[in-house]
Amino acid sequence: IVLVVLVAICIQEFRYLEIRRNLAGDRQDLFYSGQAFHVVSALKLAPDQELLSGVREFVNGVQKSGAEVIYAGKTVVNGRTSSQLPPDDWEAFVITQYPNRAAWEADSTSVERHELEARFTNIYSLGMKRSAGVNLALPAILLGQRVSQIVRREPARYPFKKVPGLEEFLAKAPPEARSRMETFATALRENLEYGRNGMIIFNFSKNGTAEQREANAAYGAEMFALFAEAGAGPLHIGESVTLEGEADFDRVI
Repeated sequence: IVLVVLVAICIQEFRYLEIRRNLAGDRQDLFYSGQAFHVVSALKLAPDQELLSGVREFVNGVQKSGAEVIYAGKTVVNGRTSSQLPPDDWEAFVITQYPNRAAWEADSTSVERHELEARFTNIYSLGMKRSAGVNLALPAILLGQRVSQIVRREPARYPFKKVPGLEEFLAKAPPEARSRMETFATALRENLEYGRNGMIIFNFSKNGTAEQREANAAYGAEMFALFAEAGAGPLHIGESVTLEGEADFDRVI
């Protein structure tokens, strides 16, 4: 039985890795040094920059410093933007991995980095302490939850079913909320070819009050169950590290 479980976990880990590589375009290795330091950078292009060439310029610049680019992608929708972030309409997000925090500090204060950032309208970076052990365990935990769902014969959560009375609810929603949802739906349709089979969502989160944590835990449990069933899930979970300004987040997901 132990051997069967180990084989199943190994298959799940590499299946998850394939999803990461082929659907999400994420190049995170399964195993890496515990000293590694990740940085999430939001890019606002200069008026004369095109999306692909601008992102490529940033990627090439950070790679020259010795950092490894884990992910780079176009921003389709800037969702609920935190007041702690600069009020820019971010156009791309890039995740980089440095050998350690000192390597980031050396790069961030270098002349080359300052010259690179000067070519953009704005760049905001947030650090992330990404535990290799926790993130390696995620696929196995999702597998365990999926097995539990099957054994307990839980009803399917996916594909989604329209909630009765949804149209009436949306009709009564505040105009700002309806506009945000319509903008989101339109942006997804217009950018479908960038990721027909998946999309990446960046969450910079705070723990909040006890009541907020309880509500978030209930929401998170249901989302995790959906991930287990659909074969999706978090690609990165880490402790937030403020690198600029006074932003105070607890984690990056």
